[in-house]
Amino acid sequence: MHSIAIVVPSLKSGGLERVASILANYGTRNHDIYLITLDSKVPFYELKEKVTLDQAPVQITSSNKKKRFFTNGLWLRKTVKRINPDVVCSFGEKYNPYALLFLTGLNIPVYVANRASPLTYLRGIKGFITPFAYKLAAGVVLQTQKSKELLQPRYIMKNTVVIGNPIDLDYPENEQKPIVLNVGSIGGDKNQDWLIEYFKDVRPSTPEGWQLHFVGDGPNRSNCEQLVKDKGIAESVVFQGIQKDPKPFYSQSAIFAFTSTSEGFPNALAEAMAAGCACIAYDCIAGPSDIIDNGVNGFLI
Repeated sequence: MHSIAIVVPSLKSGGLERVASILANYGTRNHDIYLITLDSKVPFYELKEKVTLDQAPVQITSSNKKKRFFTNGLWLRKTVKRINPDVVCSFGEKYNPYALLFLTGLNIPVYVANRASPLTYLRGIKGFITPFAYKLAAGVVLQTQKSKELLQPRYIMKNTVVIGNPIDLDYPENEQKPIVLNVGSIGGDKNQDWLIEYFKDVRPSTPEGWQLHFVGDGPNRSNCEQLVKDKGIAESVVFQGIQKDPKPFYSQSAIFAFTSTSEGFPNALAEAMAAGCACIAYDCIAGPSDIIDNGVNGFLI
Protein backbone atom coordinates (compact mmCIF):
# COMPACT_ATOMS: atom_id res chain seq x y z
CA MET A 1 0.00 0.00 0.00
CA HIS A 2 1.27 3.43 -0.98
CA SER A 3 0.28 6.86 0.26
CA ILE A 4 -0.78 9.28 -2.47
CA ALA A 5 -1.48 13.00 -2.12
CA ILE A 6 -3.71 14.56 -4.78
CA VAL A 7 -3.50 18.36 -5.03
CA VAL A 8 -6.40 20.24 -6.65
CA PRO A 9 -7.44 23.91 -6.72
CA SER A 10 -10.87 23.04 -5.24
CA LEU A 11 -13.65 20.46 -5.24
CA LYS A 12 -16.30 22.70 -6.80
CA SER A 13 -18.57 21.42 -9.56
CA GLY A 14 -16.37 20.78 -12.59
CA GLY A 15 -14.59 18.20 -14.70
CA LEU A 16 -11.19 18.41 -13.00
CA GLU A 17 -12.78 18.17 -9.57
CA ARG A 18 -15.01 15.28 -10.60
CA VAL A 19 -12.03 13.30 -11.89
CA ALA A 20 -10.00 14.00 -8.74
CA SER A 21 -12.84 12.84 -6.48
CA ILE A 22 -13.39 9.65 -8.53
CA LEU A 23 -9.67 8.82 -8.41
CA ALA A 24 -9.47 9.57 -4.70
CA ASN A 25 -12.47 7.38 -3.87
CA TYR A 26 -11.31 4.53 -6.09
CA GLY A 27 -7.74 4.79 -4.85
CA THR A 28 -8.75 4.01 -1.28
CA ARG A 29 -9.20 0.38 -2.31
CA ASN A 30 -5.45 -0.12 -2.39
CA HIS A 31 -3.79 3.04 -1.07
CA ASP A 32 -3.84 5.72 1.59
CA ILE A 33 -5.32 8.73 -0.19
CA TYR A 34 -4.91 12.36 0.85
CA LEU A 35 -6.86 15.00 -1.06
CA ILE A 36 -5.49 18.52 -0.68
CA THR A 37 -7.47 21.56 -1.88
CA LEU A 38 -6.08 25.06 -2.23
CA ASP A 39 -9.36 26.62 -1.12
CA SER A 40 -11.66 26.18 1.87
CA LYS A 41 -15.02 25.68 0.16
CA VAL A 42 -17.22 22.73 1.07
CA PRO A 43 -16.65 19.99 -1.56
CA PHE A 44 -19.40 19.56 -4.14
CA TYR A 45 -18.53 15.91 -4.72
CA GLU A 46 -18.90 13.22 -2.09
CA LEU A 47 -15.77 11.58 -0.75
CA LYS A 48 -15.42 8.23 0.94
CA GLU A 49 -14.57 8.23 4.65
CA LYS A 50 -11.19 6.70 3.88
CA VAL A 51 -10.16 9.79 1.89
CA THR A 52 -8.29 12.22 4.13
CA LEU A 53 -9.23 15.78 3.15
CA ASP A 54 -6.94 18.73 3.88
CA GLN A 55 -8.13 22.20 2.85
CA ALA A 56 -6.31 25.52 2.87
CA PRO A 57 -7.41 27.50 5.94
CA VAL A 58 -8.13 30.69 3.96
CA GLN A 59 -9.43 30.88 0.42
CA ILE A 60 -7.53 32.90 -2.18
CA THR A 61 -9.68 35.80 -3.41
CA SER A 62 -9.05 38.80 -5.64
CA SER A 63 -8.51 41.01 -2.59
CA ASN A 64 -5.90 38.82 -0.89
CA LYS A 65 -4.37 37.07 -3.90
CA LYS A 66 -0.79 38.33 -3.51
CA LYS A 67 -0.64 37.60 0.21
CA ARG A 68 -2.30 34.20 -0.05
CA PHE A 69 -0.10 33.16 -2.94
CA PHE A 70 2.73 32.72 -0.45
CA THR A 71 0.81 31.77 2.70
CA ASN A 72 -1.22 29.07 0.97
CA GLY A 73 1.88 27.87 -0.86
CA LEU A 74 3.74 27.51 2.42
CA TRP A 75 0.68 25.79 3.91
CA LEU A 76 0.73 23.32 1.00
CA ARG A 77 4.42 22.58 1.57
CA LYS A 78 3.89 22.13 5.31
CA THR A 79 0.89 19.85 4.73
CA VAL A 80 2.67 17.62 2.23
CA LYS A 81 5.73 17.47 4.48
CA ARG A 82 3.54 16.39 7.40
CA ILE A 83 1.75 13.72 5.35
CA ASN A 84 5.02 12.59 3.74
CA PRO A 85 3.30 10.67 0.91
CA ASP A 86 5.09 8.33 -1.44
CA VAL A 87 3.95 10.45 -4.36
CA VAL A 88 2.10 13.69 -5.11
CA CYS A 89 -0.13 14.24 -8.14
CA SER A 90 -1.15 17.82 -8.94
CA PHE A 91 -4.17 18.57 -11.14
CA GLY A 92 -4.79 21.73 -13.11
CA GLU A 93 -2.66 23.69 -15.57
CA LYS A 94 -3.01 26.91 -13.60
CA TYR A 95 -1.77 25.47 -10.31
CA ASN A 96 0.71 22.79 -11.39
CA PRO A 97 3.67 25.23 -11.58
CA TYR A 98 2.52 26.64 -8.22
CA ALA A 99 2.59 23.19 -6.61
CA LEU A 100 5.95 22.35 -8.14
CA LEU A 101 7.44 25.61 -6.87
CA PHE A 102 6.40 25.13 -3.27
CA LEU A 103 7.04 21.37 -3.11
CA THR A 104 10.52 21.44 -4.60
CA GLY A 105 13.26 20.10 -2.32
CA LEU A 106 10.99 17.76 -0.29
CA ASN A 107 12.43 14.67 -2.00
CA ILE A 108 8.89 13.52 -2.86
CA PRO A 109 8.13 12.84 -6.56
CA VAL A 110 5.50 15.24 -7.91
CA TYR A 111 3.56 14.30 -11.03
CA VAL A 112 1.48 16.90 -12.83
CA ALA A 113 -1.68 16.25 -14.83
CA ASN A 114 -2.80 18.56 -17.63
CA ARG A 115 -6.56 18.95 -17.81
CA ALA A 116 -7.35 21.38 -20.64
CA SER A 117 -6.91 21.59 -24.40
CA PRO A 118 -3.23 21.27 -25.39
CA LEU A 119 -3.56 24.62 -27.17
CA THR A 120 -3.72 26.15 -23.68
CA TYR A 121 -0.06 25.23 -23.20
CA LEU A 122 1.17 26.47 -26.56
CA ARG A 123 0.40 30.15 -26.08
CA GLY A 124 0.19 32.90 -23.48
CA ILE A 125 1.69 32.87 -20.01
CA LYS A 126 0.97 29.15 -19.50
CA GLY A 127 2.76 28.29 -22.71
CA PHE A 128 5.78 30.22 -21.45
CA ILE A 129 5.87 29.02 -17.84
CA THR A 130 4.93 25.34 -17.99
CA PRO A 131 7.92 24.07 -20.03
CA PHE A 132 10.25 25.51 -17.37
CA ALA A 133 8.17 24.55 -14.32
CA TYR A 134 7.56 21.00 -15.54
CA LYS A 135 11.28 20.30 -15.47
CA LEU A 136 10.77 19.99 -11.71
CA ALA A 137 8.12 17.28 -12.17
CA ALA A 138 8.76 13.56 -11.92
CA GLY A 139 6.42 13.09 -14.88
CA VAL A 140 3.58 14.60 -16.87
CA VAL A 141 0.18 12.97 -17.37
CA LEU A 142 -1.53 14.01 -20.61
CA GLN A 143 -5.10 13.11 -21.51
CA THR A 144 -4.99 12.48 -25.25
CA GLN A 145 -2.66 11.34 -28.01
CA LYS A 146 -2.99 14.75 -29.65
CA SER A 147 -1.79 16.40 -26.45
CA LYS A 148 1.28 14.17 -26.42
CA GLU A 149 1.97 14.91 -30.07
CA LEU A 150 1.81 18.68 -29.50
CA LEU A 151 3.34 18.99 -26.05
CA GLN A 152 5.99 16.30 -25.61
CA PRO A 153 8.53 18.26 -27.71
CA ARG A 154 8.06 21.17 -25.30
CA TYR A 155 8.49 19.05 -22.17
CA ILE A 156 12.07 17.87 -22.34
CA MET A 157 11.61 14.75 -20.27
CA LYS A 158 11.10 11.06 -21.02
CA ASN A 159 8.38 10.44 -18.45
CA THR A 160 5.30 11.63 -20.33
CA VAL A 161 2.27 9.34 -20.47
CA VAL A 162 -1.26 9.49 -21.86
CA ILE A 163 -4.00 8.48 -19.41
CA GLY A 164 -7.63 9.24 -20.16
CA ASN A 165 -10.13 10.15 -17.45
CA PRO A 166 -11.75 7.43 -15.33
CA ILE A 167 -15.31 6.56 -16.37
CA ASP A 168 -17.86 4.70 -14.25
CA LEU A 169 -19.30 1.88 -16.37
CA ASP A 170 -22.09 0.98 -13.92
CA TYR A 171 -25.13 2.31 -15.79
CA PRO A 172 -28.66 0.90 -15.96
CA GLU A 173 -30.03 -0.09 -19.37
CA ASN A 174 -30.64 2.99 -21.50
CA GLU A 175 -34.35 3.78 -21.86
CA GLN A 176 -33.80 5.62 -25.17
CA LYS A 177 -36.40 8.31 -24.57
CA PRO A 178 -36.69 11.01 -27.29
CA ILE A 179 -34.23 13.32 -25.55
CA VAL A 180 -31.15 15.07 -26.91
CA LEU A 181 -28.81 15.65 -23.95
CA ASN A 182 -25.93 18.04 -23.30
CA VAL A 183 -23.94 17.97 -20.06
CA GLY A 184 -21.37 20.54 -18.95
CA SER A 185 -20.71 24.10 -17.95
CA ILE A 186 -23.01 26.42 -19.91
CA GLY A 187 -20.70 28.97 -21.45
CA GLY A 188 -17.19 29.46 -22.75
CA ASP A 189 -16.28 27.07 -25.54
CA LYS A 190 -19.21 24.70 -24.87
CA ASN A 191 -21.46 26.60 -27.32
CA GLN A 192 -24.85 25.43 -26.07
CA ASP A 193 -26.45 28.37 -27.90
CA TRP A 194 -25.41 26.75 -31.18
CA LEU A 195 -27.07 23.51 -30.10
CA ILE A 196 -30.30 25.39 -29.40
CA GLU A 197 -30.16 26.84 -32.91
CA TYR A 198 -29.58 23.38 -34.43
CA PHE A 199 -32.41 21.84 -32.41
CA LYS A 200 -34.78 24.57 -33.54
CA ASP A 201 -33.82 23.93 -37.18
CA VAL A 202 -34.27 20.14 -37.13
CA ARG A 203 -37.29 20.06 -34.82
CA PRO A 204 -39.93 20.49 -37.59
CA SER A 205 -38.63 17.38 -39.38
CA THR A 206 -38.45 15.13 -36.29
CA PRO A 207 -41.25 13.07 -34.73
CA GLU A 208 -43.32 14.93 -32.17
CA GLY A 209 -42.16 14.78 -28.57
CA TRP A 210 -38.39 15.22 -28.91
CA GLN A 211 -36.80 17.41 -26.23
CA LEU A 212 -33.43 19.05 -25.65
CA HIS A 213 -32.09 18.79 -22.08
CA PHE A 214 -29.15 20.65 -20.53
CA VAL A 215 -27.49 19.43 -17.33
CA GLY A 216 -25.18 22.04 -15.81
CA ASP A 217 -24.96 25.72 -15.11
CA GLY A 218 -22.71 28.58 -16.11
CA PRO A 219 -22.33 32.20 -17.18
CA ASN A 220 -24.28 31.75 -20.43
CA ARG A 221 -27.29 29.94 -18.97
CA SER A 222 -29.57 33.00 -18.79
CA ASN A 223 -28.70 33.91 -22.39
CA CYS A 224 -29.49 30.37 -23.53
CA GLU A 225 -32.79 30.41 -21.66
CA GLN A 226 -33.70 33.68 -23.37
CA LEU A 227 -32.68 32.27 -26.75
CA VAL A 228 -35.01 29.32 -26.20
CA LYS A 229 -37.89 31.72 -25.54
CA ASP A 230 -37.01 33.85 -28.56
CA LYS A 231 -37.01 30.76 -30.80
CA GLY A 232 -40.40 29.67 -29.50
CA ILE A 233 -39.24 26.24 -28.32
CA ALA A 234 -39.49 26.69 -24.54
CA GLU A 235 -41.88 23.74 -24.23
CA SER A 236 -39.25 21.42 -25.72
CA VAL A 237 -36.09 22.57 -23.91
CA VAL A 238 -35.34 21.77 -20.26
CA PHE A 239 -32.54 23.21 -18.10
CA GLN A 240 -31.87 20.68 -15.32
CA GLY A 241 -29.17 22.68 -13.50
CA ILE A 242 -26.12 21.20 -11.77
CA GLN A 243 -26.49 17.55 -10.77
CA LYS A 244 -24.16 15.60 -8.50
CA ASP A 245 -25.18 12.38 -10.22
CA PRO A 246 -25.90 12.81 -13.95
CA LYS A 247 -26.35 9.05 -14.52
CA PRO A 248 -30.17 9.12 -14.66
CA PHE A 249 -30.07 11.82 -17.34
CA TYR A 250 -27.65 9.85 -19.51
CA SER A 251 -29.68 6.69 -19.09
CA GLN A 252 -32.90 8.35 -20.25
CA SER A 253 -31.46 10.05 -23.33
CA ALA A 254 -31.25 8.67 -26.86
CA ILE A 255 -28.75 11.19 -28.20
CA PHE A 256 -25.86 13.08 -26.66
CA ALA A 257 -24.86 16.22 -28.59
CA PHE A 258 -21.55 17.91 -27.77
CA THR A 259 -20.82 21.32 -29.29
CA SER A 260 -17.59 22.06 -27.41
CA THR A 261 -14.74 23.47 -29.49
CA SER A 262 -12.01 23.16 -26.84
CA GLU A 263 -11.43 20.10 -24.67
CA GLY A 264 -8.87 18.18 -22.69
CA PHE A 265 -10.65 14.86 -22.25
CA PRO A 266 -14.44 15.37 -22.19
CA ASN A 267 -15.84 13.39 -19.26
CA ALA A 268 -19.42 14.04 -20.30
CA LEU A 269 -18.92 12.58 -23.77
CA ALA A 270 -17.28 9.42 -22.44
CA GLU A 271 -19.96 9.02 -19.77
CA ALA A 272 -22.72 9.41 -22.37
CA MET A 273 -21.14 6.71 -24.50
CA ALA A 274 -20.83 4.43 -21.45
CA ALA A 275 -24.52 4.97 -20.79
CA GLY A 276 -25.49 3.89 -24.30
CA CYS A 277 -26.33 7.24 -25.87
CA ALA A 278 -25.78 7.83 -29.57
CA CYS A 279 -23.03 10.47 -29.50
CA ILE A 280 -22.18 13.30 -31.88
CA ALA A 281 -19.43 15.83 -31.21
CA TYR A 282 -17.32 18.47 -32.86
CA ASP A 283 -13.91 17.12 -33.83
CA CYS A 284 -12.02 19.76 -31.88
CA ILE A 285 -8.24 19.71 -31.52
CA ALA A 286 -8.19 17.04 -28.79
CA GLY A 287 -10.53 14.83 -26.82
CA PRO A 288 -13.52 13.61 -28.85
CA SER A 289 -11.34 11.81 -31.42
CA ASP A 290 -9.78 9.76 -28.59
CA ILE A 291 -13.27 8.57 -27.64
CA ILE A 292 -15.25 8.39 -30.90
CA ASP A 293 -14.24 6.32 -33.91
CA ASN A 294 -16.18 8.30 -36.50
CA GLY A 295 -19.03 6.34 -38.07
CA VAL A 296 -18.37 3.30 -35.87
CA ASN A 297 -19.40 4.25 -32.32
CA GLY A 298 -20.43 7.87 -32.86
CA PHE A 299 -20.01 10.84 -35.15
CA LEU A 300 -17.33 13.52 -35.36
CA ILE A 301 -18.23 16.63 -37.32
